[in-house]
Amino acid sequence: MSLSSALRFASRLLASATLFATVAAAAPVFTPLALDDAANTGFSDSKAEDQKGGWTDQGGNDLHVLKPGKLSLSGVPFNILNERASGGKACIVLGGPQRPYLPGKAVISVPELKGACLYLLHAAAWCPPAQSRKMTGALTVEYADGTSSEIHVRFGRDVGDWSSPESFTNAARVWTAYNANTQVSLFLSRFPLKNQAIRTLRLAAKESAWMVVAASLGDETPLVPLKPDLTLTKKFVAPTLDAPLDPATNASAPKNIVLIIGDGMGPGALKLTSLYQHAAEGRLVLEQLPVASLCTTRSASSNVTDSAAASTAFACGYKTNNGYLGLDPAKALVTSFADLAHRDGRAVGLITSDAITGATPAGFYAHEISRNSYQGVADDAAASSFDVLIGNANGKAWFLPKDKKGERKDARNLLNEMKASGYVVAETPRSFAKASADKRVLGFMDAPTLEPEKSLGKLTEIALARLGKNDKGFFLMVECAITDAGGHGNKPELTVRGTLQVDWAVKRALTFARKQGDTLVLVTADHETGGLTCGVTNTPPGKLVMNYATTSHTGVPVKFYAYGPGAHLFSGKIDNTDIAKTIARLWQLTLPEPVKNTSK
Repeated sequence: MSLSSALRFASRLLASATLFATVAAAAPVFTPLALDDAANTGFSDSKAEDQKGGWTDQGGNDLHVLKPGKLSLSGVPFNILNERASGGKACIVLGGPQRPYLPGKAVISVPELKGACLYLLHAAAWCPPAQSRKMTGALTVEYADGTSSEIHVRFGRDVGDWSSPESFTNAARVWTAYNANTQVSLFLSRFPLKNQAIRTLRLAAKESAWMVVAASLGDETPLVPLKPDLTLTKKFVAPTLDAPLDPATNASAPKNIVLIIGDGMGPGALKLTSLYQHAAEGRLVLEQLPVASLCTTRSASSNVTDSAAASTAFACGYKTNNGYLGLDPAKALVTSFADLAHRDGRAVGLITSDAITGATPAGFYAHEISRNSYQGVADDAAASSFDVLIGNANGKAWFLPKDKKGERKDARNLLNEMKASGYVVAETPRSFAKASADKRVLGFMDAPTLEPEKSLGKLTEIALARLGKNDKGFFLMVECAITDAGGHGNKPELTVRGTLQVDWAVKRALTFARKQGDTLVLVTADHETGGLTCGVTNTPPGKLVMNYATTSHTGVPVKFYAYGPGAHLFSGKIDNTDIAKTIARLWQLTLPEPVKNTSK
């Protein structure tokens, strides 16, 4: 290398080193604040509405899915407290008008640190309309020089509802997860500070509940919100009909009834799945059933139902409040047609990709004020004595005492009790299929078993063969919860995968029904989730576009399909309570009036 070349090379190296040093020096600096002394509650909550806090005091609808430790969001570092190591206190929750029994104020001590901006990782609940810009809370910054300034933290600008997918001017939605009840979110906000060391931060709730998870001081940096990935790249295996279904109406009563439920599977999920998998609308197997109608889903307490109230309506024929299982709004006990059918000698099976203690299967056997009372729901499952109870592996903990890796608060080992009463435990489709014919089956399938799109169909096929041996007939409920997760998380791949799981179960049920000639197949959803709409563009031609309007449930009516004896009774517009009433009518069962139950 010549001397001149060497000098040029050295000059470039020096310039690069200088640039690197400049960039490194310019990197923003942050100091996470300690919330240990200010924290007044934990992320998880064991009992709803007990006025003891635990995030927002809604029981299992809490923030237990947030993991403790270091967390960086939009480039800002935070320390998330460990509630187990801090006496159950990991965050600040301040009550607003809807939670006046919760603390209204909190104080964060700051060891005289300076920063250009204060960053809060927080959320709100029971909020006024976003456009109102009402105050969620007031933040008073007290400086070491004795001065102070008040910051108005406004909903719809500086913070959002923890169940909302929206970002706002100064509130970037930076974290989200599904807590098995709701897609929950946290927001990052930035507030400019004086060039003075801070002594304390005083927080006061105003128009809504205010939950602060963590805080940091540091340089100014952009707030970058999460953006859902609305792309589909994987083609799944989709079922097709072997031959067109006979549209003729069979007015006789069915011997067997199969009800297949896509949790959160609204009209948008069906359309998206058909367009993606078949390049046209209306091509799913379930959409070929000869009777098609719309089903309304509102609950007794809201225009937008949850799965517990919807399942109670399906199974018992009564509207109830969101969260209730097998109880009417006055907490009186209502009985499911599945229970009546079982008492009458028919076989009953429940299969779900959720836990067997989940809200949808539980509506057919449980009687609990809260869907999150999983221990009580497990007790009710054991008492049902249904022939087949199969869910995912997550539900197993509620059948075991703590010393056996369970979640129960008592010493009961329901697994052993149920084995003693004639159940066999199955953890794979193979073990389910091989279970002795004289045994009932309690199943806990692991996640890999339930993920492939054909798996629910396989479990359905095994259950049909097993339950079909009962001379009086059977009822089988099959639920896929994956579509609901797709709606909550705004994840189209899960929406499509879950809908295809349902379609495979429908394919297996139709194969059985065609062969037997005495089986009614019903397909619907408990509610719509995500407000999903989709379509194909003209320019560019054929591009599939989709949009989720929310991460919550909506009140959109869901599709209902039927095939087989009695299918014509479900035509036209129906309500979800009509499902139980019509099935009871077909089987000449009488749904009893609600019975006062002082134990609930």
